[in-house]
Amino acid sequence: MATDKFEHATFYLTLQQVEDIKKMAREQQISRSALVRMIIREYLAREDKEQHK
Repeated sequence: MATDKFEHATFYLTLQQVEDIKKMAREQQISRSALVRMIIREYLAREDKEQHK
């Protein structure tokens, strides 16, 4: 995976969120790490929108 820039971030997930991610990964047949990256990108995009309102 190529990225323009790597920044370290810490996200804390509840046990239910972890189980939901595992389930979604199985259903979508993608890796959990890829799914987590997608979720984090979506979260950061929303945060960025909120900051620029």
